[in-house]
Amino acid sequence: MDNLLFFEIAAMGFYALIFFIDLIKKQLPTKRTVFFQLFLCALTLNAFFSVDVILSKQYGKTLVLSEALQVISLFMEVGCCIFLHMYILATVHKLGSHFITTIIFGLIPNTILTIFVLFSPFLKLAYWFDETGEMHRTTLFVVGGVLIFLNLLVDLGVVWRFNHRATVRRKKLYSLLIAVFMISITMEIFNLPYFSVWHICMVFFIYAYYLAQQSPDFYVDNVTGHFNRNGFADVLYERIQYKIPTSCLLVRVAKFESMNQIYSAELLQKIQREIGKVIVQNSGEAVVYHISSSTFAVLLRSRSDVEVLYYRIKENLKHTWNMGDTLVNHEYCFYEVTYPEYGTDYDEIVQKIHYARSDHEGHHKLGELVHLKEGSVQEAAERQEVSHLIEEAIMDNTLEIHFQPIFSFEKGTITSLEVLARLKNKNREYIDPEYFIRVAEENHTIIELGLQVFRKACMFASKNHIFDMGIENISINLSPAQCRYEHLTEELVEIASQYQMPMERIHLEITESEFVDKKAVEETLYRLKETGAKVALDDFGTGFSTLSHIMDLPVDFVKIDKSLIWSFAEGKNQFLNDLMPMIKAEGKQIVAEGIESAEHIDIIKRLQGDYLQGYYYSKPLPEAEVLRYLKRFNLSDESELKSEAFVQPV
Repeated sequence: MDNLLFFEIAAMGFYALIFFIDLIKKQLPTKRTVFFQLFLCALTLNAFFSVDVILSKQYGKTLVLSEALQVISLFMEVGCCIFLHMYILATVHKLGSHFITTIIFGLIPNTILTIFVLFSPFLKLAYWFDETGEMHRTTLFVVGGVLIFLNLLVDLGVVWRFNHRATVRRKKLYSLLIAVFMISITMEIFNLPYFSVWHICMVFFIYAYYLAQQSPDFYVDNVTGHFNRNGFADVLYERIQYKIPTSCLLVRVAKFESMNQIYSAELLQKIQREIGKVIVQNSGEAVVYHISSSTFAVLLRSRSDVEVLYYRIKENLKHTWNMGDTLVNHEYCFYEVTYPEYGTDYDEIVQKIHYARSDHEGHHKLGELVHLKEGSVQEAAERQEVSHLIEEAIMDNTLEIHFQPIFSFEKGTITSLEVLARLKNKNREYIDPEYFIRVAEENHTIIELGLQVFRKACMFASKNHIFDMGIENISINLSPAQCRYEHLTEELVEIASQYQMPMERIHLEITESEFVDKKAVEETLYRLKETGAKVALDDFGTGFSTLSHIMDLPVDFVKIDKSLIWSFAEGKNQFLNDLMPMIKAEGKQIVAEGIESAEHIDIIKRLQGDYLQGYYYSKPLPEAEVLRYLKRFNLSDESELKSEAFVQPV
């Protein structure tokens, strides 16, 4: 009896140790965690009452106490099986959040087994006690044990049939845990000897299982101490499986990858910890997750909770962190994604979260709360595809260029060609130029793209001797983002010299609406003008440029946007009556865009414009077609020029 007592005391001690260690550890807020803790608690109590049973038999004076302790010990043993069953169901998310499901899988079995165990001594259903306090099992006891055994057998099937997200290793661990209890139930049913020795074997297995399942690095971020992406994914997946409405606030440090190249990892980790503290202080009872180096996440109940937390965090997060001798400036992006409003399954919600974590400038609005509704991820996927096509075009030198003729009132011929970049998608369809140029600017591939366009334009002009066809210059678009490249002027001059292209023959068109660094743009334009190149301000009249801006910038030409010309022709404004004479008075020449009718031509002629560009003369043409066009328009006799058949269709 003493050896048996020592075995039981040892088992109780180990179970209690595991239970309290697990209790004080940082745990994910999941059903799986709850039922595993209940399972450990039942194991500990079962071992405790088993010790008390032995002690009561050795030193107790009444049989009532001994019998009561045996009943409680048996009940806790059954409880272990119940909580193990619930734990296995929780791992495969089969414990529904609905009341009926909870009744079926929880209360009914628990209630039946409680009655079965607690009232058997009185009714002698499954077992009874004799005058010495010894327990005697009946056939019904065996039946009950077999039912529990079969229940555990079903759990084995559940593990391998429904636990799709678990690895094979983890499934094996679950299976071994179930098998251990199946052996225990078998030994209990048939009252086999050495049952207490088997308790010690169970202890070591449970301890090994606990260590294998509870890796300290798997769910917790070592830098901040918050739950990491693995923990976030598990909790989010469980909530979606149980159809629990969930809103997620994502707080992202903008341009974090760029900071990694400037500051030390240790310094940035300190700031991450400080950011985490601010979020925790404002999140109340909500759990904070650190799902990547740049991104924190908080799971909440509703969109209104997200709004409240967003304003709190935005108000309290520092934009300048003073870390000793170093000042680090931070900007933040905020995102909200809600299940089921913004996505009805886990993969769809996660895709939106990945979108928020991506590191492209165009995806983020500093300081604003962006709602990741339907279409946002599709837009990101399209942008990513276009970005890939741009990179391929740069590497393979496959970007196409088209040319749109520009007519001169003074010469009565086509004197200029605007060079326009063209990019095709996988279906060989042209992508909107404004869109792919914007993507190139955001992804910082605009420099290489712009140089390729410039090189191809120079090559075309030199190879086809277009200046012998009446062309005086070619116009090439220049992105304001290119102006931040300090060696831009030198590279353009070098490319032009390779093809014997005089810089005086080049007009560079820039749109002021896209200026980010106005000083850099101005400096670049002045350097380009020193080479002999001319500068044109594109899209004037779209609401961004003013006459004072024209006076400030080193501009030779002003291109009037088609929207201003069309609205003037429709009688909706009279701005051109005053605007064009003022531009001319500043010594600038005027190019009118969007010319599509004789009425448009008459308007620009009356207001003393200099050049016309639009579908009335020609749409943008590929290289071979524009050469044929120039031969017909500039090199043919006047009678052919006036033929209506020659005018390109709109």
